[in-house]
Parts: sequence; C-alpha cells; structure tokens
Amino acid sequence: MGLERDYQIKIPSNQIRIEWNMRSYSTNCNGNSEKVTYNLDPWFITGFCDGESCFYVGVPKNNKSKIGFNVELIFTLALHEKDKDILEQIKNYFGVGYITQHGKNTLQYRVKSVKDLNLIVEHFEKYPLITQKLGDFILFKQVLTLVTAKQHLNLEGLRKIVSIRTVLNKGINEDLKAAFSNLDLIARPNVEGKTVPHPQWFAGFVSAESCFLVNIKKSVSNNSGYQVWLCFTLTQHKRDEKLMQTFESYLGCGSLEITEREVVNFHIRKLSDITSVLIPFLLKHPILGAKLEDFNDWCTVARWMLEGKHLTLGGVEEIKKIKSGMNTKRE
Repeated sequence: MGLERDYQIKIPSNQIRIEWNMRSYSTNCNGNSEKVTYNLDPWFITGFCDGESCFYVGVPKNNKSKIGFNVELIFTLALHEKDKDILEQIKNYFGVGYITQHGKNTLQYRVKSVKDLNLIVEHFEKYPLITQKLGDFILFKQVLTLVTAKQHLNLEGLRKIVSIRTVLNKGINEDLKAAFSNLDLIARPNVEGKTVPHPQWFAGFVSAESCFLVNIKKSVSNNSGYQVWLCFTLTQHKRDEKLMQTFESYLGCGSLEITEREVVNFHIRKLSDITSVLIPFLLKHPILGAKLEDFNDWCTVARWMLEGKHLTLGGVEEIKKIKSGMNTKRE
C-alpha cells in the first residue's frame, strides 16, 4: 500500500524530537515571517481536493439569453485566510485561476474559463479523486464537454445539463425544477471500491480534513488528578464510509465511528499507534498549511507522554498551555 511496515514498532521518545524549522515542507505558519515556497506533489493536490474542493455547475436565469439561462462551471477551493499560502501554491501548481475573498475570514481559489477548466480535468484524470467527489468530477466533466461543444446554447443541450445537475452536489433548486419538467433520469456514477492510491494523497487529505486533539479530564485514579490522551480524527459524510474503512488497513491501526448525523469519523487514540505509526508517516509525508502547527504541538505532547510527563501535575499544566493554543484557539 506504500506504507513502510517498519513503522509498526514502538519508538523511544528521543526519536520524535524533531527540528521543525528544518522540515523540507514548511510554510510561514510555523512562526517564520519569511514566506516559504514548496513544490506540491500531484497526489497531495488530489488528496487535498478530495477533502476541500467543489465542482460547481450553475444554471442561472438570464433574460438576455435566447433560451433564458446561462451555464456556469467553476472549480473552487475555499479555505480560511490563514491558509492563503496553500491556496497560492495550488494556484501556482495549476497555473490558472485566481484567489478572491469569500466571506469574512475565507478565501476561495476559482477556475472558471473552459480552457482553464480543461487543465483541471487533465490533472484529475491523471491523479484521480477517490471520495464521492469523484462522482461530482465525472458529472462536471460531462457538462464541460457539452459546453465545449456549445450544446448549452440550445434547449436540448441545456436540458441535458440540468438533468446532470440533478445528481451533482446537492441537486437542483425549486426554480430549476419548475422551469425544467420531465427531465431525463441520470444515474450518479458509482465510485465504490477505491483505496488510498499514494502516501501523498493521504498527506493531502489529512491536511484538508484532519483534527489533532489533546484531551484532558479530571481523574481521581491518577496521581496528577487528570487523565490525558491524544486523538487523531478524519471526518467525512457517511456516503464515504467504505473508503474510510480502508484507512484502518492502510495504516494498520485506528477505528471507525458512525454518528447519528450521517458523519463517519476515523480515529486513532492509542498512544503506541500514534507514536509508532501515524507520526512517522506524517513526518515522511508531511502535511501542509496552518494545520501543520497543530501537528507540531501534538507531537510535542506525544513525546512528553512517552516520557511520562503527563503523569505529573506540572506536566499536565504544561500540556494545558499547549492545548490552549491549538486548533480553533490558535491566534
């Protein structure tokens, strides 16, 4: 599967003492004021897009058009502004599109022209998506083919596009349903049976969808008065449950949790799995973006736990300080 099996050993704490500023993949979110450029692996791009991208097809009304509607195709990636660097690097990788403000704290990378969208399609044909987003990509490509052939300018072609739109993303709104009745039924592409194609895909997906948690709760059974444990989580809609199940066999650890909100969580909670499997994997295939800082802090806590610092009140207090500046609490 591309995963080195020597990760399946317990490693001493000094083996995860990392000089973070020497990492080959880094961004200015690691505390350096100087912006660092990195070359993104194509599979990293696909993994990240499996988590964050959107293939949008819009059919807005247009009274100036002969058929009363326009067709818009947009490939987008929307991220918090703290991840501006990674959006810029993705834009540089594709060589097309632009980045715009999208909400108060959100930036969006957009590609809209037919010519540029064909470059996006070429990438995903060579490095395919594996989540249910692959189905959206296939449908998006069908619409792009119709638009390239100018079929969107006649009613028959427009009806084909609206039919495809009914099974793309969240379907069509009530206005389109009213305007286009008796549409042809379109089957959504079946994308079952996919597995992680490359370690860089997994690194990209983790960069987009993961959460590194440090949990602390009071415990009368511990001398410190607290229990400390780590948790790594990947979250997806239930429709990707089968894909998420493959992560356990891919890494050789972890477990799946299905929630009542039609959400599937992949967790790694066991400290030995975190330190001997996950951390070595993500050091060899680094994550990028603002989440890198959370990972760095998480690794520090993991090392302290291997050293037993979490068993003392002083150690717990130090861990609390790190936890207070992670994830959504990080400025």
